[in-house]
Amino acid sequence: MLQIILLLLPGVLSNQWSVSYVSLSPVCAARGSNVSINCRYEYPDGQQVQRVMWCSMRSNHGYCAVKPYVYDETNNNQKNFQYIGDKTSNCSLLISNIDQTHSGEYKFRFITNGDKYTGDPGVNILVDDLKVSMSRSRENGSTIVGDSLNLTCTLSCSGNLADVQWFKNRDLIRHSEPVLTFSRVTAEDSGNYSCSLRNFKTTSSEEITIYIEDVTGFPTVLIIVLILVSLVFIATAVILIRRRKAIMKEKSVKEREEVKDSLYSTIQPQKKLHQKNHTGYSEANKNLPGAEDVQQEDEVQYSSVTIKPKELLQVSANTEQENDSTIYSAVMNG
Repeated sequence: MLQIILLLLPGVLSNQWSVSYVSLSPVCAARGSNVSINCRYEYPDGQQVQRVMWCSMRSNHGYCAVKPYVYDETNNNQKNFQYIGDKTSNCSLLISNIDQTHSGEYKFRFITNGDKYTGDPGVNILVDDLKVSMSRSRENGSTIVGDSLNLTCTLSCSGNLADVQWFKNRDLIRHSEPVLTFSRVTAEDSGNYSCSLRNFKTTSSEEITIYIEDVTGFPTVLIIVLILVSLVFIATAVILIRRRKAIMKEKSVKEREEVKDSLYSTIQPQKKLHQKNHTGYSEANKNLPGAEDVQQEDEVQYSSVTIKPKELLQVSANTEQENDSTIYSAVMNG
């Protein structure tokens, strides 16, 4: 049995025009990465491709019949766009170091020696930044030692990323999965984390900061703080007590001095009075019988006054004056 195998190549034994974009539309790209738009094209038999072009709908329209082109083999000034196809069937395009200005629809156009054709509709490209999202076991937003934690490298226009790399404090971590898992975090896991596509550090995401609370050391710190507060309170109390005692002592000394000055000022006039009475009595009655005994009695009475308290001083003084008058009267009448 004879088997005939026919290999149909684009442009050979084909009588149709077509452009097929192999890449899924839209193509999701991370800023800073390289993106390939895979493409195949066909044209009628017997024709030869003379010119290939790529256009962007951000700067062109319709079937890309006029300039500008992001790629044109006759005049290519776009350094970010490189044609990696050929002039037979492959029309793939490479966009390097892509950014948000490269977002939009792209179309392939080619010209043969017989006609022109543009693949419509084209392929859409979306460009976005990588981001790191975080999920943790606690709902209150805090993370403590022993908790579980997941970091996920995401691209908003793509469901899953195939191959990524992780960084902690801008140092590479040996991990290639889009999800970075911490089953039990420690204080050493605190830091700034970011991700990027493998071999494309220019696609690095913004950093996300993780702070792990070490609650195991909290009671010790609390005890130290309480001890310090207690010491300050005790020291303050001791200072206040000593100051109060000093004030009381100073007040007591002052009161004693005031009492002493009061006693001295009260006794002095009485002493002068007794000296006057005694002198007058001696001069008038020094020759009378018993005058010497009266003089001695008066001196005894005066000496007793000087040792009496302040409260009895006035009474003693009055008593002495009465005794002096009585004795003097008795002598005169005698």
